[in-house]
Amino acid sequence: MKNGGILLCGGAGTRLYPTTNYINKHLIPIYDKPMVYYSISILLMAGIKDITIVCNEKDLDSYKLLLGSGEDLGINLHYSIQNKPDGIPHAISSALKERNYERFITVLGDNFIFGEKFYTKLEQIFNETKHCTIFSQIVKNPENFGVIDIDEKNNILSIKEKPKKFISNKAVIGLYIFNGDFEKHFSNIQKSDRNEFEILDIISSYGLENTIHIPIGRGTAWFDMGTTEDFFSTGSFVRTIQERQGLLVCSPHEIAYRNGWISESQFQDYINKIDGSEYSDNLKSIFFD
Repeated sequence: MKNGGILLCGGAGTRLYPTTNYINKHLIPIYDKPMVYYSISILLMAGIKDITIVCNEKDLDSYKLLLGSGEDLGINLHYSIQNKPDGIPHAISSALKERNYERFITVLGDNFIFGEKFYTKLEQIFNETKHCTIFSQIVKNPENFGVIDIDEKNNILSIKEKPKKFISNKAVIGLYIFNGDFEKHFSNIQKSDRNEFEILDIISSYGLENTIHIPIGRGTAWFDMGTTEDFFSTGSFVRTIQERQGLLVCSPHEIAYRNGWISESQFQDYINKIDGSEYSDNLKSIFFD
């Protein structure tokens, strides 16, 4: 079975104009590293070594300049173009035309999850997914998210995008696992009133009875970085963790090194390549002091 990861970094980022007129949202720094480092780290922590990044054509060179072929991380990186924002399912379909994954994790490029307990289970959850797995977090403003309603046994009763009437406070976060026949389910759905394909319709097509729901729970922090305020709050969180604990948060290079995907000499070569930066100093302080 061909497994992989899909990282969605398209979209216009209109809520961040005029900044996103000249730089893709997912390349904007969140404290000491680009936003995309946080989302790609989710895939690396799940043991995914074959990843396709979906982006706009105008941003492709920037992503290749930052991440290249994935050689610095000991992984294989591929790129797929989505110039028209037709929704998450369309972006996933674009990636599958390039790589044809059977089981894959999709992560939205502006999502960041922090929590060691969560990541110790993610690879197992991925390998055990038979149809579809979604994740949720409790939020105080569910009207701004897709939400699910569940019963006492954690079975999904309903799922709805940005409900005007309260259904539940469990928001579906930007992390999804699919196994098999995604394109068939994509062909079953139509565009919504927003004139785009909706990921919740894909999940419904797989069947709520076939969909596993995993609440990420307390002790795990989820950030959806869509506004200027989100940038500052997420950056402040990362700064606090790194300064108080002396640990790097969501460093793809640290993860690759700890996973054994790159050797110590390869890791040192990368640090030398970016020598003089705060990021390189942080890597040095952890491994080579």
